[in-house]
Amino acid sequence: MSRSSEGQAGAPKALVFLIGAWKTDRLRLLTIFGFLLAAVVTIVGVGVVPGMTVAAPNSIAVGKIAPVDVIAVRKATYVDEKATGLRIEAEAHLTLPIFEMDIKATREALDRYASFRVLLSSILSARVSSDTLFLTLQRDFPGLFSRQEVALFLLSPSREQELADAEAILARLLDRGIFALPSTGLDRYSTEYLELRRGQGPLQDSAELRFADIVTLANLESKIRDEEDQRRLSKSSAPKVASLVKKFAVANVFFAASASARRLDSAVHQVDAVTRTIAPGERLLRKGLVISEADFARYTAAREALSRPAWGRIAGDVVFLVTLGLLALLLLGPEISGVRLEDGELVLAASGIFVSWVVVVVLTSQSLLGDSSFVAFLAPGALFCLVFSVFFGQRFAVLYGLVLSLFMMGASGYDPRTFLYSFLSTGAAAFAVRGAESRIDLVKAGLRLAVIEAVGSFALSVPFTQDWGELAAPFAAGGASGLASALLALGVFPVLEQLLNAPTRFRLIELSDLNAPALQRLLAAAPGTYSHSVAVAHLAEAACREIGADPLLARVGAYYHDIGKADQPEYFVENQGAYNRHDEINPRLSATVIRSHVKLGVEKARALGLPEKVIDIVAEHHGSGLISWFFDRANKDEEADPEDFSYPGEPPSSREAAVIMLADAAEAAVRTIKKPTPARIDALLKDIVLDRFKQGQLDRCDLTLRDLETIRASFTRTLAGQHHARIEYPRTKEE
Repeated sequence: MSRSSEGQAGAPKALVFLIGAWKTDRLRLLTIFGFLLAAVVTIVGVGVVPGMTVAAPNSIAVGKIAPVDVIAVRKATYVDEKATGLRIEAEAHLTLPIFEMDIKATREALDRYASFRVLLSSILSARVSSDTLFLTLQRDFPGLFSRQEVALFLLSPSREQELADAEAILARLLDRGIFALPSTGLDRYSTEYLELRRGQGPLQDSAELRFADIVTLANLESKIRDEEDQRRLSKSSAPKVASLVKKFAVANVFFAASASARRLDSAVHQVDAVTRTIAPGERLLRKGLVISEADFARYTAAREALSRPAWGRIAGDVVFLVTLGLLALLLLGPEISGVRLEDGELVLAASGIFVSWVVVVVLTSQSLLGDSSFVAFLAPGALFCLVFSVFFGQRFAVLYGLVLSLFMMGASGYDPRTFLYSFLSTGAAAFAVRGAESRIDLVKAGLRLAVIEAVGSFALSVPFTQDWGELAAPFAAGGASGLASALLALGVFPVLEQLLNAPTRFRLIELSDLNAPALQRLLAAAPGTYSHSVAVAHLAEAACREIGADPLLARVGAYYHDIGKADQPEYFVENQGAYNRHDEINPRLSATVIRSHVKLGVEKARALGLPEKVIDIVAEHHGSGLISWFFDRANKDEEADPEDFSYPGEPPSSREAAVIMLADAAEAAVRTIKKPTPARIDALLKDIVLDRFKQGQLDRCDLTLRDLETIRASFTRTLAGQHHARIEYPRTKEE
């Protein structure tokens, strides 16, 4: 019994939950992930199916007349390669090429000019002739000067100033950078701007320059003239200064091909591709019209996009599936749903998800419907929720419908309307069978479900369209889906009940018929046991109704809990008259006979094909309690072993089994009270409950102390009513 549940944590953490589930429910996990793997295979399998109705490719060409209308029947997205290429080309032409200044070349050019000035000064100070000056310069700077240039230079009165001006202009131009433009490689970059980098490492700086403003060897002369104009050189000195600068000027800025290529690649890779979206029903080619180049390009791109497997989406679907599988483990586990599925039930639940998934994936990929949202009504989700609502209750069915709807949304391409339609369908199915007590009630539930789905789907479709013709489709689909689900459920219920041996409400109602052959045989063989079982059923049913347990399961379990006494009824006190067989046999043998009715009852229950929960009640209705009457008799002669006088079962594992254990003991004990007043009955029941509690017979069920008080009060009312005082009639007095 759960004595304190309020202080415990709620749902376990996901990791702890999975580790614990792997240790205790490895088969369940393997089953679920096996179905998930099958779903993944389904995704990959249908991922290669074309999603567009097209004519033969060789009949479609630019300039030809389209032989048929080509219409996209599902949504597709493709990359417009031509537009993307134009975007990349534009981005490339906006990328600045990188040029780097060679400091070494700059220094060498300036050092060479400085050497020239030093040599010239030393020669001129010796007052040599023009020929000697020319030959000396020819030796150190071969081919740089002609005889005429040397002669004119010697005759210049402002020679020193011209040398200084030439050096200043040369240094200025080298500092700005004299660019060596490559013959090829710049056509991919910006033709208006460039980036100039100076220095290296952390000291490197950069600047953006216009191509029109840079200095090159081709425009060097005009740039020298600009510098001369700024310095206001005389007309006689300007030509000689320009000649000197041109002779010593060298290119010191060069195209950085590798760095520029890296920048270009980075810029290109950051360009977003131009994507086009094709809507369902969009016409790509019109029959009878000439196919233009643009039409053909769009048709070709769309056909390829719809025909090839979308591996990225497939990978996303796989992740989505695994995540939903973990969510299903959490939501449908006993901690949240309140239901612990047996192996067969687990396979059924996983099959429902898998079948619905496959139906939606196939229908969506093949585009058999104009609106993929309506595949939710063709999937058997409502059917499974109808079944599970009857098998496991509305809470489990609603949670299952939520999980199933999420799976179906993913299967339909993450269309939120599919989720809404599916959750409407499954949720309505979970509540439609509320209160159903016979199989004919399923037909009524189907009619209710059809109305709910028809009206609900109509209401959910209104925000997306106001066309009455289009609104009729979801209305009809919802109604047909609801009715078909109920009719199918009516057919599969008997099969599933037998396959899963499930204690559905319909089956329990059938088993609660006192005219059942097994109960009639019990009545004939052991009428006292039969009467006792019926009385226990009344007690247990009333108490279970008050604590929120299953009263119908308790009634059926009580009817069959003592079915093992039918073989040897004379050994049980309720079937004996004045003669008691136990007076003549050993207490140990008596205890063995009494104990055996539990094992025999389980065997008979299995032979009858009773649900497992009913069999558990038969096996646990005495728990592992002590047969105290015979134990006390045996102890008078010798010290007895309590194990030889204890029932072979386990303590009750469900609330219904625990209630039947208490009702069984209460009904038998009250018969021993000579004047069973309510006070005496209540005192006796308090002792019985306390005794079972102390023996640990209530440790495995989840009854609380408040539940036990409610059960005791219910037993007191029922038993007091059954054993009320009666008036003594006159004839009885005379006798």
